[in-house]
Amino acid sequence: MKINTSFLLVAAAFFAVGMAVDRIISSPGAEDVPARDGAARPRTGDSSRSRSMVSQSGRSDSEQSRGEGEDGFPGSVRQALEELERGGHMDAGTAKRLLELAPAGRERRRILEHLASRWGERDGEAAAEWANSLEGVDRRRALESALHGWSEEDPAAAAQYVGQLPTSEQNLNLVHAMARRWAERDRNAALEWGAAQTDPAKRERAMGGVVSSWSDTDPAAAADFASSIESNFERDRVLEVAARRWASEDTAAAMAWAQGLSGADRQRATESILRGVAEYDPGRAATMYGELTAALPPKLRTAHESRRMAEEIASVWASTSPQEAADWAMGLPESGQVQRSAIGNVAERWLRIDSMAAGEWILQLPPGNVRDAAAERVVGSTVQSDPATAFEWANSLSDEGHSTGLMREVLHRWSSTDPVSARSALDTSSVSFEQRRELNEVFLGEEASSPTEPNVQESE
Repeated sequence: MKINTSFLLVAAAFFAVGMAVDRIISSPGAEDVPARDGAARPRTGDSSRSRSMVSQSGRSDSEQSRGEGEDGFPGSVRQALEELERGGHMDAGTAKRLLELAPAGRERRRILEHLASRWGERDGEAAAEWANSLEGVDRRRALESALHGWSEEDPAAAAQYVGQLPTSEQNLNLVHAMARRWAERDRNAALEWGAAQTDPAKRERAMGGVVSSWSDTDPAAAADFASSIESNFERDRVLEVAARRWASEDTAAAMAWAQGLSGADRQRATESILRGVAEYDPGRAATMYGELTAALPPKLRTAHESRRMAEEIASVWASTSPQEAADWAMGLPESGQVQRSAIGNVAERWLRIDSMAAGEWILQLPPGNVRDAAAERVVGSTVQSDPATAFEWANSLSDEGHSTGLMREVLHRWSSTDPVSARSALDTSSVSFEQRRELNEVFLGEEASSPTEPNVQESE
């Protein structure tokens, strides 16, 4: 019973914090504000909510003034929340104080996002400026939430704001999101704004956001618009957005449209569709790939475009079912590097999920081109964290020239942090006479001397 009581008290306290934060950004008055579910949310200065919050936590007024209680909140946090609950104003200083007093962890993050969103609905620019003053992950979460709230009330102003932010990957994602939100209400205005962006990267993301929204209601028209964009840079990304969105609604129609395109547009749209399908049904994507390549002339079945499509499917499939992806990739054509590239992508993904299982699978592959492709990915994934392992895998490649190149790269990086271990690894390795002479050159300051005659291992 004691555990159950504590749980109820903590749950009640979390509810109280949510109520308090909601009240922070509300000032007294009788104004009704539309909620996201369409209902009216009255803003009042009634102190009954404050009393309700106290009753929810099961505490008397005297208990509130004491230190940390059974709910885990310091008394100072309760007092600050109740003060804000009674009324009033939100500014950067008040928001900073609340976050400083909030308990660390998930609850603080929830308060941060809730506060930013509600503040954004009331005063989007002020909320966004405050969010921008934060650092690290707090900035990202607060800015996304503030802009989301702002776009509920004024998507045009929210889009204009992000359009003025410095160009960065995070801010470009915000441009895409705000353009999409604006297009949901006024597509033409959002499209005009996006096309007017002077920064090509922002223009491309803005157009992509509009097309993403457009695809929800008329994917065919959105796709046709995307393919008509003159700039190659903008058309490429926007075309991908249109293809993926349409394929999520009607894969067959989207694929028929993609196949009607020409050149690089056709390839980009097709890859985007296959990638999207593979994310929820990789087996179907593999079947589609087989049908597409079967209809091609033999020379084109192993061309660069076919290899790229196989790589996309292999990567996505391996992120959820690496063994199934590996089995499929092993059945791909060996010519044109199709099989080799797909196997390499499977190995890279599998290593991130379960390096032990991936290593065992690679060791079971027959020596040759395909196994070398997988081993090369092991080298790339371990060269920083475990150079000794990376060196061994590099030495396992059947192609001696490629093996030497990889070992040289590993030793070069390794010697910059631990030259003694790197030197020892080379000295004790089983490599050919020519390889040892070439690899010795990595170690600057040492004479690249080679033994006068190969040892027994080398002669073998």
